[in-house]
Amino acid sequence: MIKRIVRRIIRVQPTTLLRAASMLTLVALAMMVWSMLDPTPLPVMLAMSVAQAFGTLAFSMYGLAVFKDLRRIRRERRDSSQQIPIGDKIVETKT
Repeated sequence: MIKRIVRRIIRVQPTTLLRAASMLTLVALAMMVWSMLDPTPLPVMLAMSVAQAFGTLAFSMYGLAVFKDLRRIRRERRDSSQQIPIGDKIVETKT
């Protein structure tokens, strides 16, 4: 089950990951601000546990989006340097 979830997350587009990460970050920040404005036990405990989990998940989603974007850039660079046959010689083009 965990492998299936990981595969599904890896297939998500980087823009979708960034949007979800930003929404989770905003929710976590709202919970932390709530705990600062109303320092009763419930908001403080939620900020210390749930908001921290949301922030960590958002940071990992952001990192995955950056990693996927870097892999895409490297793949495009590698594919752009193609070998072109000219007569009997093979010439590599690099951009």
